[in-house]
Amino acid sequence: MNRMSQNIYDNEHFYKGYTKIRNNKLSYNEMIEMPIMKEELPDIKGKMVLDIGCGMGKFIQYMLELNPKQIVGLDISNNMISYAKELVDDERVSFVVTDILSYETDIKFDVIVSCLAFHYIEDFNLLMKKLNKLLANDGILLFSTEHPLTTATKQKENWSHVESRFNHYKLDHYFEESARPIEWLDTEVIRYHRTIGTMMNTIIDNGFIIERVLDTGNTEMSLKLWDAEDIMKVNHRPPFIVIKAKKY
Repeated sequence: MNRMSQNIYDNEHFYKGYTKIRNNKLSYNEMIEMPIMKEELPDIKGKMVLDIGCGMGKFIQYMLELNPKQIVGLDISNNMISYAKELVDDERVSFVVTDILSYETDIKFDVIVSCLAFHYIEDFNLLMKKLNKLLANDGILLFSTEHPLTTATKQKENWSHVESRFNHYKLDHYFEESARPIEWLDTEVIRYHRTIGTMMNTIIDNGFIIERVLDTGNTEMSLKLWDAEDIMKVNHRPPFIVIKAKKY
């Protein structure tokens, strides 16, 4: 059994709380992650695209503006797929309720994208093998995931309140690669911590050339729209890492 089957988004309490956060135009997704993902997205005109952990379909909605041939959106959550189907009504898009490690298809995708889903998958090596199999030759993989500097700590309180509220972020147990349960929206959520080196080498070992690695900091949008405290938090620690790789 793979841990991608952890389906917190079909918990109604969690789902309602999450959709409220995700629909906030000042969220980390909108201010920090999405601008980088959009900037690094390769040309998808006329291409076959797979979106893993597509959630509410917001990135698919954006990608449709770029004239892909077809987009397949995967998500483990029935709630998420139902939301995405209401948001996106386009004959070029199909949705499948499944996790990536269980997904089977004869399609070879030109581009695979994933927004903040891979830290829920325990076996990163198996994941990369699967993605290589699904990609066409010279296909592009672009994904964001929680930054290993943020998933490392095992302490419930992540910030050391010295001098100012977000002056020091705790970094401990960095080299201990294992599950990192956290409490989020009154629900236990299991993420998996792996080092930056493990991530990079696993991608390379499974037939990819890494083209770009971006530690996500503040963007023009966040600097313009966030308050000073939120800006300080991101200045002190990167919430996400975005990686772009090419199958060879």
